[in-house]
Amino acid sequence: MIQVEESYLNHLIYISEHDVLTGVLNRYGLKKRIHELFNPDGEGYLCVVDIDDFKAINDAYGHMTGDLVLKAFGKSLCAIRNSSVARLGGDEFFVFVNGIKEEEEIRKEIKALEDRVNAIVIPELGNLKITFSMGAHYFKGDIEEVKAIAYGKADKLCYESKKKEGNSVTIG
Repeated sequence: MIQVEESYLNHLIYISEHDVLTGVLNRYGLKKRIHELFNPDGEGYLCVVDIDDFKAINDAYGHMTGDLVLKAFGKSLCAIRNSSVARLGGDEFFVFVNGIKEEEEIRKEIKALEDRVNAIVIPELGNLKITFSMGAHYFKGDIEEVKAIAYGKADKLCYESKKKEGNSVTIG
């Protein structure tokens, strides 16, 4: 009986920390786990990613198709090397990439992500391709700086990408 209760408790913890639709961390899970994810001597990139025109996809093809887009997109994000992914809400995702120091390295990871997203096939969408906007901010060191400053910078960079008509990445 104790094993059943422990298993149920672990399940409850999991669903409290993960987005039920995509399986990635949710906002609460990210806040709870950021210290575990962060290497104190580390550096890398904090990325904020939005699916371009997601509302239009939901409006034109329905929420069930939108859900398929979110699942496939989340899976594509999880393939980024040394990353932890969270869905912040709607079509906004957070990607914490540890250990990438050079801009050229993050550009390679982003190019691989673009290729994976471009390869997503959702029959309900016909020939419509999924695109995204991303802001990627380099961080080094202190977790408090990452929490207080880097997320805001990555979010602003994502907004700059969106202003460029989407399907764009801004790195800073």
